[in-house]
Amino acid sequence: MSQQIKRFYEFDRFRIDLTERALLCEGQFVPLTQKAFEVLLALVEGRGGIVSKEELMAKVWPDTFVEESNLTQNIYTLRKALGQTPDGEGYIMTVPRRGYRFAAGVRELAEEDEQQSEPASIKFDVDLAVNSGAAVGATPAADPISESGEDLIVREGVVSKPSFGVRLPPRALEILSVASLLVVASAAWFIVQRNRGVDPSRNMSVAALTTAGNVLTAAISPDGAYVAYATSENADRSALWLEQLSTSTRRAIIPAAEHRYYALTFSPDGGHVYYVADTKESPRRSVYRVSVLGGPSKLLFEDINAAVSFSPDGSKIALRRAVDVRRAIILSVADADGGSEKEIASIRYPELLYDPAWAPDGKMIACAAGNPGGVADMYVVGARAGDWAMKTISARRWKWVGQMAWLDNSRDLVMVAQENSASPRQVWLLDSVTGEARRITNDANTYNRLSLAAKSGVIAALSVKQVSNVWLVPAGGGPGRQITLAAGGYRGELSWTPDGKIVYESEAGASPAISLMEADGSRARLVTGELTGRAHAWWPKVSPDGRYVLFASDLKGERHIWRMNIDGGNPIQLTDGTGEDNPYCSPDGRWVLYTKLERAAANLPMIGRVSIDGGEMKRLTEAFTANPSVSPDGKLFACLQAEGPGPFPWNIAVYPVDGSVDGARPIKIFSRPIQTQTVRWTPDGRGLTYHENPASGASKLWIQPLDGGEPKLLAEFESDRIFGFDWSRDGKYLACVRGLWAANVVLIKDFR
Repeated sequence: MSQQIKRFYEFDRFRIDLTERALLCEGQFVPLTQKAFEVLLALVEGRGGIVSKEELMAKVWPDTFVEESNLTQNIYTLRKALGQTPDGEGYIMTVPRRGYRFAAGVRELAEEDEQQSEPASIKFDVDLAVNSGAAVGATPAADPISESGEDLIVREGVVSKPSFGVRLPPRALEILSVASLLVVASAAWFIVQRNRGVDPSRNMSVAALTTAGNVLTAAISPDGAYVAYATSENADRSALWLEQLSTSTRRAIIPAAEHRYYALTFSPDGGHVYYVADTKESPRRSVYRVSVLGGPSKLLFEDINAAVSFSPDGSKIALRRAVDVRRAIILSVADADGGSEKEIASIRYPELLYDPAWAPDGKMIACAAGNPGGVADMYVVGARAGDWAMKTISARRWKWVGQMAWLDNSRDLVMVAQENSASPRQVWLLDSVTGEARRITNDANTYNRLSLAAKSGVIAALSVKQVSNVWLVPAGGGPGRQITLAAGGYRGELSWTPDGKIVYESEAGASPAISLMEADGSRARLVTGELTGRAHAWWPKVSPDGRYVLFASDLKGERHIWRMNIDGGNPIQLTDGTGEDNPYCSPDGRWVLYTKLERAAANLPMIGRVSIDGGEMKRLTEAFTANPSVSPDGKLFACLQAEGPGPFPWNIAVYPVDGSVDGARPIKIFSRPIQTQTVRWTPDGRGLTYHENPASGASKLWIQPLDGGEPKLLAEFESDRIFGFDWSRDGKYLACVRGLWAANVVLIKDFR
């Protein structure tokens, strides 16, 4: 045996392992990119002194020119990962015009680590080979691949390195030849890939192009030589970049400005980028054109909110436009320079049409269609050039279908799609003639947009992950304090128990699950039991007596309302309708209010009521309403109400719980339009709490007084989105899930 000295830095709950180049918090691995770790190490080794931005950039990016925004983004990532010191301050302090300083006291330690002199043992996880792919929950949750290329696994919101549970004894290693080990490993790999539905003969690669997590949208040039992507520099400013893939160099097409980018498309000759954005001067989403060399942009079309697509000769573009007065989405064709727009097809709400894709032979424009709010109500259609007759390309129904692109054979399409609510969004290949589809990717990433260089066969896709934590905001307002420390796992919805614990939406592999933790974020554990991995579980709400957790699940295909014991035992289905979610229990524990989709009324959402033991549903609203919340005295419920489906703001409406007043009409509607998903009564019943996440500017928590008047600001968060919140039973705190969507560009090659 030999001994190796391992070195560490420690501060508060954290330890930096210099040998493993890893950050741990109370023994748990904290996920950081390589660059973020190097920035942290440089600050810690600064021993509390000021480290200038120039010093940090020279240490972390030696011999490489990068924008200062790269450093700023990594500092932001570190602050999110570290949270606050025990004194409530940040670990990384900004020293204006000078740099940064690490604020905590640091201890340097060394430990002896015994090492085997013989070759390291080969470890193999038997369960992985046998069980991989057997259940949705066995798939790792969406998480970026680290810069070293090592996969990370998410378990209950904590990212760790893969653990392999069975170590072969030294005597077995002496007996087994290298060749036999390779055979075993190859066979195991084949089993894993087969169970995942992946053809092991393919040499497909998926590589990250960006790692900062601040990409808004991206597109690859027709020849596959360049990728254009937009990055969010802060809440209000974004920049448009062009990166040359062969040299990994980038330059700004449009420097950071008060823009927000939504979609990008290269012109067929690669000389221009057509982008959809809103700006300070024009808040409506519109289509602009700019040279890849930079310079002024030209406004082409207003009120467009999807990527454009070019005809083969580049003279025409296909557009998607929402026309609210008609309650419809239309496809149109126009001149590429901004004139002569002509409608070619339309679809009425609640169904939608998504980003168009013009085939290389010019014969068809394809796009996703259907209702993304349904259980599995989306499909793929195509408009035939000439008469523009619309036909269904694939009758297969999906939970969601997004952006798509044609291969150069004008027959096959690549697209981002979600098969059902228990599966992640992945990249698929669709045969437009037979309608057959197969997954190209089968990994832990979640994809939401893509672009294709048809001739080279390279896909540039946007991989996204929710990075969030739970905070406690005092009833008097303010920024609050962070109680969890992870890279994800806190999806949004949460609910307090009577004894001060928090039940919340978590992640178990690729599935939303339900977990329980203490009010300080400790002792987190799954409570969905046998449902975990078999189906999704959403919107947990604790009954007033603390006996039950109400939630929605798709275990039976459709979303229904379920009840389980607080420890996860004895799950019981309470409803049997269509598209049911967002349960909320009355204060007396007798009734459960929830949102229900009325299929007979074109997926009209309404509020229903059912006994805590299940049974017949009573309809409480006639209007387009969703997401109920019952008042503390049990007499009223608040919900979101709108005129109808499609792009719209909500209003808050208040109804009687018994549904008997004035034919289920609201007794109060607050006219201020809001963009939110959740409304909750204040503990004293005198106000309604809601949140807003604007496209630019700070996210805010508001309280609307029940007796009217202007809403009052409770808290705002400059750099975070709000994913969900709930008041503690004693009214002292509001638990809030805060964070962001981290999005990066990945390149997918050799997928055919």
